[in-house]
Amino acid sequence: MKQILTILGIIVLCGSFQSLTGQSVVNEEAEITAMMNNFVAKHKTNDAIRGWRIQIITTDNRRKMEAARSKFSGMFPNIPIKWQHESPYYKVQIGAYEKKMDLQGFLLELKQDFPTAIPVLDNVYKSELINN
Repeated sequence: MKQILTILGIIVLCGSFQSLTGQSVVNEEAEITAMMNNFVAKHKTNDAIRGWRIQIITTDNRRKMEAARSKFSGMFPNIPIKWQHESPYYKVQIGAYEKKMDLQGFLLELKQDFPTAIPVLDNVYKSELINN
């Protein structure tokens, strides 16, 4: 009985060693490979950095947020806008700047129409940066 258990143990050990050295083969479709390669390439070139945006409004009223966003879009159609809802506030942020100094001139101009505009730190992609 002891010999049978020993032989059985050796067989189990050999099987487990063989499965440890075996390799798995994954067959991936060409479309998925292409999408993953595009994703990796895009995110290698567009690393996020710590940068600045101008927050033109912070309000708990969605209609005021939408009005400010529309007004800004009409005035500056080429500058990207992003908004977010952090309950209970809606925040509208515009532009992307590497340095705070880069946004100061535009901030002064914006204060005429958006008096509550302030600079805020955010993660921005290099491709978003506004060149002065």
